[in-house]
Amino acid sequence: MSFASKLDEETPQSVWEEQEGLGARLLLTIPFGSSMEDMRGFISLLGEESFEDAPFPVITFCVGKPVGGAIVSTIIFPNSDLYLDFIDSLHCDAYAHFERKIKLINN
Repeated sequence: MSFASKLDEETPQSVWEEQEGLGARLLLTIPFGSSMEDMRGFISLLGEESFEDAPFPVITFCVGKPVGGAIVSTIIFPNSDLYLDFIDSLHCDAYAHFERKIKLINN
């Protein structure tokens, strides 16, 4: 199940503040690596240990609109098995079709 909403009064920062209050975990900011003050969007994950009332995984995509406000889209997985299958598919696709250009660990 998924939902999407245009929020005219909200910003990515205010949406994240609400998410954080629920126990969400920030996966990344947009632009990538931007600070919380400078972000124009984010991707977060909520569920299982962080939110007892909704043990199922919820991924939230939030992007600020150029004229103010934000667009928020969520994907709600009905159980952790489907979420883990999705993440496994992302992982397999990433390593089958993309190559790391930057060495992460210096020897």
